[in-house]
Amino acid sequence: MSFSFSRKFRAAAAAVAALCLAAGTTATAEIADAETPLEGVRRVNTAFDPLASPSPAGAETAPAQPAENAVPAARPEAVPAAPEFPEKHRAFLFESALDGFSQSDYSAAVEALFSAYEKQTGRRLVPGEKKKAALKIFTASGKGLATPQPLVRAAREALVRRGFAPENVFLVDMSEKSLRKSGYLPPFRRGNDAWEGSPVLALDSGKFYSEKWFYENPMPSREAFLPDATSWDAPENDRKSFLPVPLMFDADFWISLPVAADSPALGVSGALANATLWNVSNQRRFLENPANAAVAAVSIATIPEFRATFELTLLSLEKYQFIGGPNFYAEYTASEKRLWLSANPVILDYLLWQRMNAQRVKRGFDPILPEPPVLSMASKSSASLGSCVSEDITLVKVPAEPKK
Repeated sequence: MSFSFSRKFRAAAAAVAALCLAAGTTATAEIADAETPLEGVRRVNTAFDPLASPSPAGAETAPAQPAENAVPAARPEAVPAAPEFPEKHRAFLFESALDGFSQSDYSAAVEALFSAYEKQTGRRLVPGEKKKAALKIFTASGKGLATPQPLVRAAREALVRRGFAPENVFLVDMSEKSLRKSGYLPPFRRGNDAWEGSPVLALDSGKFYSEKWFYENPMPSREAFLPDATSWDAPENDRKSFLPVPLMFDADFWISLPVAADSPALGVSGALANATLWNVSNQRRFLENPANAAVAAVSIATIPEFRATFELTLLSLEKYQFIGGPNFYAEYTASEKRLWLSANPVILDYLLWQRMNAQRVKRGFDPILPEPPVLSMASKSSASLGSCVSEDITLVKVPAEPKK
């Protein structure tokens, strides 16, 4: 089954592009001090009882199931309506201060953040019909800027405590090569693609795509002419980006664990990029084309079946890069002992943009200006992914669980 690039979507894309242009000409917000978590935001002084049971709302976490013989909704004809995920939950940013970056530090903070999220929203991170959960990690920049393994381990442990079997929490990322270089897969194939007992899915293997589920865009790819191009990047698929089917239909929900870097295409490669452009095939056509990247990221993020299982983002500031991304340059990285959790990827990228600019100015480099258009597009679209206006966000400061 194939989908055409309809007139309706051309009109929608044009409207989004116009918004992108408009956003690029507006005055930008002042750059916040990199040590200030979120100035001007309402704060909730919380000391959540980790033993208190969240409000029962298990039905909210069940993913949408495609009806038999239904036409997949991945065709980008228009920005789709928002799913059932309550928009009010996107108004919260949960923050936990870290003592350090050890396993015990991450385990205590992740458990506290998960409990706080469940308590505040009533959404329970427990097994549903599929009995599986997924963690979308980031390894595209190599081991130096990959999702920290202690964070991934802490997230999996917290899910296991909530009823998931370790083998039913699977990891997903784009490149098998990057996964091996970053230590999530062994250096050489050994017949068992797993990390500490959890399956690891490399999307570029082609085994986890479906010809029925893709995002189509008129921008041609350059990957089809590369030596390592796969069949999914062949000329007949040149304008398609295939979607991560396991995240959409094999898990009750998935959590994104990005690592942030500056990006020539998006301004910031962080929460939105890890969930979208670093989650589909043929993505280089967007990463090398700033005019198209923002439109693609927002369009992919608003596909109903894609959004239905995307629960939240868990972002560590252990290391983020502010110059030269997505290639790793250790001398242009910064670090803060903070761990963020939110169902709103837009505010996370906005805060990262502010921090990157503060670091760039401090080092004598030009800031990233104007404000990355993807922030306004994702915030203002009819299928809002969350606000990037700090006044709309409530910062919930969560003390870490006692270390064991």
